[in-house]
Amino acid sequence: FAKEVAMQIAASNPRYVSREDVPEAELEKEKEIMKAQVIESGKPAEIADKIAEGKIEKFFEENCLIDQVYIRDSKVKINDLLQALIAKVGENIKVRRFTRYQLGESLD
Repeated sequence: FAKEVAMQIAASNPRYVSREDVPEAELEKEKEIMKAQVIESGKPAEIADKIAEGKIEKFFEENCLIDQVYIRDSKVKINDLLQALIAKVGENIKVRRFTRYQLGESLD
């Protein structure tokens, strides 16, 4: 499981482990940007919120490791792999953090 998650992190570049790890300020900023984009595209303001919520779900799927689609099987999410492992070993397993290094990127 650890190797699979490491490959997922290397390939997909998630920024957070789960939705709960996304800072509230960043989430609000993303919501405002997405809502403004929807309104600019000519959609009515009352449905802009619903469309923006859908875009926020996509934001979570792209940026949160647990919500990402597994790179080896597009029908499975990382959380599904985690739940299967928990069921198999009978222990509560959590991904608490990860660090991703990229060649040419500074460590600051």
